[in-house]
Amino acid sequence: MIPRVFFLLPIAFVAVFAPLAAQTPPSLPLVYARALRAYNPALSRTSADSLARATLAVSDAEHLDARFLVALVATESSWHPYARSRAGARGLGQLMPETARALGVDPDDPLSNLMGAATQLRRLLDTYAHTPIPLRYEFALAAYNAGSGAVQKYGGIPPYPETRRYVATVMARWAALSGTTWTRY
Repeated sequence: MIPRVFFLLPIAFVAVFAPLAAQTPPSLPLVYARALRAYNPALSRTSADSLARATLAVSDAEHLDARFLVALVATESSWHPYARSRAGARGLGQLMPETARALGVDPDDPLSNLMGAATQLRRLLDTYAHTPIPLRYEFALAAYNAGSGAVQKYGGIPPYPETRRYVATVMARWAALSGTTWTRY
């Protein structure tokens, strides 16, 4: 069994992200842009604004909570548009080249990569639609990280420490961005 995660945030971190839960629509892109820059201070204001607007748009198109997508990308790449993993995953959503091809997106284009990540996340959530919440989200994240085959093989989150940490991190970040806490494990 995995130890419980009690997600405590420093005051400064909460001050940046807590407003995501209670913003009015006109200022929402600005708040999201500030949040993205908190994850990646190297993002220019222009890039952060563009990515924030794209995040809101693709989240809306895929019927996702934008804070969930922000948490996933923060965990995958810390909002570094051209991040590359040792395994070959690329971009904001750390899409593998084969996954990007299957989704019809360019993994090296930040906006296209973000759309691919949102589409993949929506597909995985739909795959586990029969699963009760919050397990549906946890299983989708585990599949995003370790593959659907691993989730199927183990009947849930695989026993891989990296995948378990990944799920816990994304869920805790999503909760923090939503102004709540998550303590499933």
